[in-house]
Amino acid sequence: MILVNGQQVDTVAFSDRAFQYGDGVFTTVLVKNGRACDWGRHKARLEQNVSALHIEGVDWSSLYQWVDTVADSLKDTERAILKVIVSRGSGGRGYSAAGCNKPTVTVSSHPFPTQYLSWRETGISLSILEQRIGQSPLAGLKHLNRLEQVLLKREVENCGTEDGVACDMNGHVIETSASNIFWRIDQTLYTPLLTASGVAGTMRAQVMALAQALGYPIKEVLETPDSLLNADEIFITNAVMGVVPVHCLEGKNYRDFDASSAIALRLDV
Repeated sequence: MILVNGQQVDTVAFSDRAFQYGDGVFTTVLVKNGRACDWGRHKARLEQNVSALHIEGVDWSSLYQWVDTVADSLKDTERAILKVIVSRGSGGRGYSAAGCNKPTVTVSSHPFPTQYLSWRETGISLSILEQRIGQSPLAGLKHLNRLEQVLLKREVENCGTEDGVACDMNGHVIETSASNIFWRIDQTLYTPLLTASGVAGTMRAQVMALAQALGYPIKEVLETPDSLLNADEIFITNAVMGVVPVHCLEGKNYRDFDASSAIALRLDV
């Protein structure tokens, strides 16, 4: 199902600023038997991201109703994906957003990537990618400008691994092509600081809260890939895949999955 401003159509205007400039935000939600998982965090991030980009005129009550409608259409499906895109809407040619006060909201459903289930069980391999992620005042936001991730994914597909580690321009680990990353040294968990690069995922926030409740201190850091190679455990996270352990990075094998296993048991994914 695809709803564009509540209507079952599958097109948006050529003049929409999502197409023209990537002017908008999005979130991707796991749906289980018609229920949008962890919707509270997704909703809060959407509202915060929309505010950060000064997108005006979003009818939030209608948006939530459209999410319910699409989620309900999936009630007979064990797992699926729901995606919400909020763009600034249509406007005149040029960068100025003056007069753009009718956002376009798209809510759509998509199949669940079934390989994620096997990844959770067997783990994945990672490579260290050459493509870098730039620093940006939009760091942390789930905005529509994803060209860096497109290039990262292209490199991953040429590497022969399931995913890859992306660093910023200074060589600090930030994320993978589509996930946040954590690593454990002794009993402390580390995850990249995302104040200048990267996306702050909803699953990342959920994992950080669970980890501390389980007695794993969390530190947000800027470290080189050497920290990963010296780690006892690595795992990646996003809202759809949940927690996925890493069994190999650049030829180094990992066999200790204590933290990721304990956290995964407490997740509804």
